[in-house]
Amino acid sequence: MIQSYINTITPLIANTDSVQFDKDCIRTNGCNNWLCHNAGSANYDIVCGGIYEINFNASVSSATAGVIAFALFNNGEEIAGTRMIETLAAAEDYANIGITKNIRVCCKGDANISVRSIPAVATPTTPTTPIETQVPIIASANLTIDRVA
Repeated sequence: MIQSYINTITPLIANTDSVQFDKDCIRTNGCNNWLCHNAGSANYDIVCGGIYEINFNASVSSATAGVIAFALFNNGEEIAGTRMIETLAAAEDYANIGITKNIRVCCKGDANISVRSIPAVATPTTPTTPIETQVPIIASANLTIDRVA
């Protein structure tokens, strides 16, 4: 298992950026056989087949009011069912987001996991009309990846 965190206020540069985790606070010896991550990187490379539980949570904000959104990504593709969307009523409001998702990595495959900001989301009442998201600020975040099978 690995657990990484951000403990400082970290503004992203754009509403399409990946979240870079600067510290790994827990890293079990067993994860060295299936996971590659360098502190300060946004990428977690899973190099061994199995089922993995990914848990992400964060306190987020923005310099402007509006919608912010994040999702988990695998090899550059958004993982279905992991989109986290919050509407901030005022600039510098805070919101908490989080998701837990199990993924399967094929026995001869690999996965590159990251958390990214989403540039636009569908309007709830008219889904064909996108809402552009704001550039997010991460105030605190945790990411845990654990091999469960």
